Amino acid sequence: MKIKLVLPLIILCLFSVSCRDNKKLKIPSGVLSPDSMVDVLTDVHLVQASQRMEFVIDSADTGSYTSFDYVWKKHRITEEEYNKCLDFYSHNPKILDSIYERVLNNLNKEKAELQGKKLLIKK
Repeated sequence: MKIKLVLPLIILCLFSVSCRDNKKLKIPSGVLSPDSMVDVLTDVHLVQASQRMEFVIDSADTGSYTSFDYVWKKHRITEEEYNKCLDFYSHNPKILDSIYERVLNNLNKEKAELQGKKLLIKK
């Protein structure tokens, strides 16, 4: 009778331990936090969209640096640091997915704000 009670308890304990996330991902030095990466990727995608539309993001841009240089300068990183961060997160798809969910939310907010401004201008 004891075996019938102990076996399910052991299985339950093993299951709960196996489901626990024992590995908290340690972000290496020189890699931006997920929060910072969200901000950088949001700006990178805004620059890419503006380039496709041939639109200047920074009105103070005198052409002395590319639009991506504007992003690197704004976030105080280099292109190499950005590539290192992107490489790290690309190898950790669950984190990258959660980052991109937030990037898409940011871009949707930007879109809504621009559409709101466009409606105000038309009135």
